Amino acid sequence: EAVGAICKLVPDEDGKKRDLKDLTINVEYNQLDALLKSTPVGGDAADAKTGLSPYPGNINVLVFKAKPYAVALEKSHGIVPEFVNPKYKDSTKTVFKKPTRLECMMQDYPRLCDPGSKIGFTALERWCCFSAVKNNLDDAKDKAAKTGFGESGCTGEADAYKINRKKLRLVGVDIDDEGKTVELAGIPCSSGAMVCLHPSFACTLEDLKKRFPEPKAVSISSRSTLVLNGDITIKRLELDGALIVTANPGASVVIDEGKVKNEGYEFQMLDDLKDTSIDEKFRIRGYTLSKKAAADYTCMDKDSQWTISGGKCVRAEAKK
Repeated sequence: EAVGAICKLVPDEDGKKRDLKDLTINVEYNQLDALLKSTPVGGDAADAKTGLSPYPGNINVLVFKAKPYAVALEKSHGIVPEFVNPKYKDSTKTVFKKPTRLECMMQDYPRLCDPGSKIGFTALERWCCFSAVKNNLDDAKDKAAKTGFGESGCTGEADAYKINRKKLRLVGVDIDDEGKTVELAGIPCSSGAMVCLHPSFACTLEDLKKRFPEPKAVSISSRSTLVLNGDITIKRLELDGALIVTANPGASVVIDEGKVKNEGYEFQMLDDLKDTSIDEKFRIRGYTLSKKAAADYTCMDKDSQWTISGGKCVRAEAKK
């Protein structure tokens, strides 16, 4: 997979004579295997048990401490080492796929730090930190065949739903978080409940726990769509369809509902991906969204409390 790896580079005897120090840094994917082949490791070989590289993939989410960063900028004037990453059309490497350019990579920042600077990384599972959207549908099919990850519009959307399913599962909600793998436009994607949690609903797992005081009383079927936006608490819910709840700023909503069942939403595959009469945001995914039916509630008044129960949204007494 075309992902750089975070490595600790240790100088050889010649490097030690030149006073080179250990360095924790990203090594780009087009250099990694060649670098490892020059060491006793012998190359970037997949682990026999996991089938994955033993080196942490770098996704360029960088956190700099301001003071040493300012010192490095003062010394370097913001100039970092240049890098060339040619993209070839095929394995013969005789024709460029796109124009090659000089790049300056922020992940090379450790090269500018003083010896002894603290440089490290945090490793997370892929599902909770990385799902690129960068390939058209044709390239995504090829990429998925090689790596298992299409990194396209449809996979990015599917992974966004999946991480929210996993979050709900972690706080105790009855939901199939893994779902099943299906092909969308010929690209393998995760399929399951489509869950959208706005930042106004919950930003952290701790926030999410507070939104579900009795998580065992909440279940969501795999064909469901759930969209939550605002100050909403879910006490009880059995969802088999689509439910969209919006609490405008100042309003709060309690969902104390039995079973919500309707036709819901589903993807409608496109027959002609080149039909420009179809909005590009759908063409890059390979499908549109068919909104058959939904329970849709919007609570607008400020300083108001609402309860959704029995298929109705009822305003309670005003906040004091």
